[in-house]
Amino acid sequence: MTRTARRGSTAQFLAVGRRLSPVHRDPRNALQALCLVLAAMGATLLVWGLQATDAAYDGRDARTAARHPVRAAAEPGTRPTARWWESRDVVGGRGFSVVTIEPLAADAPLPPGLPRWPEPGESFVSPALLDAVPAASTRYGKHVGAIAAEGLAEPSEFLVYRRPPPGTALSAGPGGFAGVVGYGTPLPEASDFAGQSFDRARSDVQLLMAPLLALPVVVLLVTASRLGARQRDRRLAVLHAIGAGRSVRARIAVGECLGPLALGTAAAGALLTAVTLTGVRLPVTGHTIAAADLAPLRLWFPLSLPPALTVLCLAFAALHLRIRPAGGNRPRPARDRPSAWPGYLCGTGTLLALWGAMIGHLPGVRIFVLGLVLAMAGLPPLLGRAAARAAVRLTAHGRGDAARLIGGRWASAHPGVIARSCASLAVLLGLLTQVQVLITELTSEARHATALAERLDGRLLHVSTGTGDEKAHTAFLAALGPEHRVLRLAPGAGGAPPVLLGHCRDLAALAPLSDCPGTEPVPAARAFRERTARTEALRWMSFGDVNVRAVASRAPLTGGEGDYVVLTPRSDGREHVSRVAFATLAAPSVGVPGDEFVIGASARARIAGWVLLLAAPGFALLAVTGAAGLLHAYLDRADELRPLAGYTSGVRFHLRTAWWGMGVPTACALALAAAFAGLLGAVNLAFLAPSGDSPLPLLTGGLAAALVLCTGATVAGGLLSSRFTHRWVPRGD
Repeated sequence: MTRTARRGSTAQFLAVGRRLSPVHRDPRNALQALCLVLAAMGATLLVWGLQATDAAYDGRDARTAARHPVRAAAEPGTRPTARWWESRDVVGGRGFSVVTIEPLAADAPLPPGLPRWPEPGESFVSPALLDAVPAASTRYGKHVGAIAAEGLAEPSEFLVYRRPPPGTALSAGPGGFAGVVGYGTPLPEASDFAGQSFDRARSDVQLLMAPLLALPVVVLLVTASRLGARQRDRRLAVLHAIGAGRSVRARIAVGECLGPLALGTAAAGALLTAVTLTGVRLPVTGHTIAAADLAPLRLWFPLSLPPALTVLCLAFAALHLRIRPAGGNRPRPARDRPSAWPGYLCGTGTLLALWGAMIGHLPGVRIFVLGLVLAMAGLPPLLGRAAARAAVRLTAHGRGDAARLIGGRWASAHPGVIARSCASLAVLLGLLTQVQVLITELTSEARHATALAERLDGRLLHVSTGTGDEKAHTAFLAALGPEHRVLRLAPGAGGAPPVLLGHCRDLAALAPLSDCPGTEPVPAARAFRERTARTEALRWMSFGDVNVRAVASRAPLTGGEGDYVVLTPRSDGREHVSRVAFATLAAPSVGVPGDEFVIGASARARIAGWVLLLAAPGFALLAVTGAAGLLHAYLDRADELRPLAGYTSGVRFHLRTAWWGMGVPTACALALAAAFAGLLGAVNLAFLAPSGDSPLPLLTGGLAAALVLCTGATVAGGLLSSRFTHRWVPRGD
């Protein structure tokens, strides 16, 4: 056969496949086309997501390396041209850097993103921080501009550049650490910027994205390949009987799927290509990807779509290479009792999950996860059986209602259809519930720090002076005013514990005093009659025991080294103390004791937002898959309703039949799946993750979305099945 002839035969086989499923003639073919379109859109989104992750991380790494300071201490023989010192601030559990800079030479290079050196007392603030906290425009000094995009790791980063207020200056720091000669180093393993302390590696994002999007695409392809399976299996058997080989069957299958897959790829590709021109702010997480970072995708993303479409077509064709038996008229042995393995598997998994939760710690978590996987593997068949039994019970008392009786009998006779339509949704919902609970669980230190912060109520603050002198400290204490209690936590001499200095009335604000300490330090356990949240906060600040010494006035608190403990009269006094600190001290940091543990726990909890964001498209695709499979199975048997054309032609009858046949059983199955996931989530919260977030919002949202789609499928089934009755023509048996 010549090459021209082969091309001609290929085109003919593709045309045969295209004509086998006319969408306009049968709504079942439209459902298959919808599954293929959604599969292509999901695959296109996966390709775009993987490429966008690479591009975003490449841009972020380049900007991070470009702004990283080059320390003068690391460059022998060089003199520093500027001083660079990083302190930290917290907004909503999110830590970020407040970088204090000061030029030492007229030709000192500027940090990336700044148009000029700030004057003393001036600051440049990132746009995202200004949007989130409008008070940031005055908290760190006089706001004179925003940090440009090239100075930010990502558009949503919180960052401040400031210069010390007039009359203060940055010190060289230990070993001249604050001195820098410029900016731009190889990408450091640990960033000097607090906002990047808890960033996840790109591989973590891609490994999370790939299964959450690839699995729904595979399910959609398999579902589309089995919709109309009876007719397709007969057709393939006939082709095989007349000598058609695998190549012929594959080309016919490609013709069947090529149009919908190409449509889905083109539609999603056009939309996502437009996103590369504008940038995108991701929902749930609030993360922003700049259009400049997505610029490489404008070339590579369109070039990757034809290979992705080819892979989808070949995968669909591979599902049709096996010839399934078309069946016959020989009687088959009836199975009075359903298989018992799903019940044993789900029950064993549930018991393992309970045992692991009661054990706790790392071994318990592993046993819990193993039990969860086993329970979810056996759950779908049980849901189908439960839905079938529920349909029998609900229709047993309505024998005078034909629609109720017919729909209930159909559901009870096809539990596998209900199980398949709910399987993926039930499993994904159960897994996401446990993932959310485990990720949002706080560490032991974070739980204690959170409890301490609630008891302190923002009235005790830890002020680190960074670098500064006695004059700046005096100005800080004077600006605070007499209504604030101020203590000083000075380092101990010769390895002794830190010493808390303060007037007796200020010390008494922490806890009742046994006796006012003298000029010699005494242990805090002897100085205070009882332990309170405020005395416990001292242990968090000093990481151990503290000694106490009284002073006659605030004058001894201005000299030497040490951090300040400020007791504010109001719970909202942190903003005032922060403004005073940044207006008088060179490089201060204001926080609540234990903030560093809460920041880490909050960063970990934000991963749950990424999990939900990446799982949402997959969940939506699986929900549509389940609804489409359920509707197609119902329409496959809608021919059985055609004899009723002689008795009724109303749409209401078919809607009620679809409601009892699809809507009620599916709602029962999904409700049971959500209840089972909630039960395991409650066990998880009670034993393994007592401080995790409640899964109720996730369960409620997922269940509501699934029920909406299934309701739509029910209504569509009733409307479409009513069309069959008007076309019924009696045929000979």
